[in-house]
Amino acid sequence: MPRKPGPQPQPDHKLSDEARAAIRAWEDHVAKEVELREAAQRALADELKANPDLPVAALAKDPHVPWGIGTLWNIVAKYGVPARQPAKTKRSTDA
Repeated sequence: MPRKPGPQPQPDHKLSDEARAAIRAWEDHVAKEVELREAAQRALADELKANPDLPVAALAKDPHVPWGIGTLWNIVAKYGVPARQPAKTKRSTDA
């Protein structure tokens, strides 16, 4: 049975300045994406807090919201959005 060849030695390589700069720029954008996602999620939570009669499902149907209902429920929990009480809200405005 023939033997498998051993691992091939790899040459030492130093990345070019352009490649390092491109990788650094990408890493900066990845970090910025995390910050922007957090800001967008916080804005949705603030919108739900400001309108206690707004259902989470209504946000999930909005074509501008990039997350589904499950992620929106996680956002609700993360930012402490109080539970909807539409009957209570209607009673207080009718009185």
